[in-house]
Amino acid sequence: MIRRKVDAVLLLRDGFTGRVVAGDVLCRVDGQPLRRPLWKQDGYLVLHDLAPGPHRVTLTRPGFCPACLTVEAGRGFLEKTITLQPGEDYPFPAGTADLTIRAPGLPDGRQVWVGMESGPVLKLAQGKETPPGLEVRLFCQGLERLLPVPGTFLVADPNGAELVSLRALRGGVGELEQPMALPHGRGVVLVGAQSFAVDGGVVRMRFRQGGVVWMFCGGSLARTQIREGSQEFIWRPEGER
Repeated sequence: MIRRKVDAVLLLRDGFTGRVVAGDVLCRVDGQPLRRPLWKQDGYLVLHDLAPGPHRVTLTRPGFCPACLTVEAGRGFLEKTITLQPGEDYPFPAGTADLTIRAPGLPDGRQVWVGMESGPVLKLAQGKETPPGLEVRLFCQGLERLLPVPGTFLVADPNGAELVSLRALRGGVGELEQPMALPHGRGVVLVGAQSFAVDGGVVRMRFRQGGVVWMFCGGSLARTQIREGSQEFIWRPEGER
């Protein structure tokens, strides 16, 4: 029996469609390509038997921008969802909705979390009286399998938003990586979110269609309605002025 020391389990997602990306990915560890990447069922890339210590991992796929992360081998294993952002040669379909967020108060490199309400709608099915835990009751209007789970979700609560990592969702019960830090009322929407870095005071993204877009940064929450075509939204999060 072959035994492997697993150092990282990575799930790759298309940052435009939300679909899982499997195969045709060049993985480099400390600049050296992996000759035989280990892919598991459902699109999981497994990194194993790395020398103890930190390693720089770069993931490259045609049509996408490279994604980089650090894997610390010898301290258990890292389980992470990696969102590959579309590159200049990504085959975007017609009728997309482009959004440019202008955030003059945010420094370059600051991370802004953005998500759109589209497809299945996920809402809390429990109230503030429920003690925090690793399980949360959720109501899904649509097919659960179409949601980007596992992944990061924005709890779009105007009274106190936060980010949560949803590891699994089965039959209306969600499994969280960590309990929610804030109390939230029943019916609050959870939106699949991606992280974008501020560059030159702006953040740019593209969606398949128009809809309601939520933004979250440094505890500040905002939303805007977008349509097909290009549009801008000026945002100055509280505490960043």
